[in-house]
Amino acid sequence: MEDKMIGEETGVNEYITKPFSPKILVARVEAILKRAKPDAKELKSYDGIVIDNEGRTVTVDGKQVELSFREYELLKYLLDNENIALSRDKILNTVRTIDSHIKKIRHKLGKKGKHIQTIRGIGYKFEIK
Repeated sequence: MEDKMIGEETGVNEYITKPFSPKILVARVEAILKRAKPDAKELKSYDGIVIDNEGRTVTVDGKQVELSFREYELLKYLLDNENIALSRDKILNTVRTIDSHIKKIRHKLGKKGKHIQTIRGIGYKFEIK
């Protein structure tokens, strides 16, 4: 009982006492994951800037703003990391990491690496012609 009180005082959301059923454990974990999973359909609002993850659109004070793929991704990255100072290097490394991995995958695939196509302004796709 003392452990449960300490848990409550420290902000524990779930507490399972021993002995417990594996089914109960799985159900509790699934419930926590479900609560923690961001809803892709959810609109996120930041002082009049609204990001629609599903539609990949941005509105500012109710007016839609046209952004390129990279602009959208960068804005979303900044907003997802609200109140965190992100260095230019960290932002660039995040973007370059994708390009670097694609380059390595192409190299490892050898002649088959040509199937990974660059879509300018959007990203990449795997295509067999």
